[in-house]
Amino acid sequence: MRNLKKPSFIFGLSSHIVFIIALFLMANGYPYATWVMYGGLAMGAIYWIWTVIEVSSAGHDELKKYQKSFWLILVIAIPMFGALLYHIVHQRRRKIAA
Repeated sequence: MRNLKKPSFIFGLSSHIVFIIALFLMANGYPYATWVMYGGLAMGAIYWIWTVIEVSSAGHDELKKYQKSFWLILVIAIPMFGALLYHIVHQRRRKIAA
């Protein structure tokens, strides 16, 4: 549960929440809903880049080479959900799923 308290995970979760709120606002016809959606998308892009850098710069003792490759492929192929999945599953050093 250590990763769920990291600033990058909290930022990513908040970007998802902002984007979902924007979708509900757009469905109800609010005039500034597109700006909220763009804000959520910008936050999501920053979070995605942050996670790609975090996975690629993981130390040798934290991720093995095949694990780092797996997570990079997953984070790049499924941008937002792959990044959230990385932070949820990757909990402790030397104990990782995948």
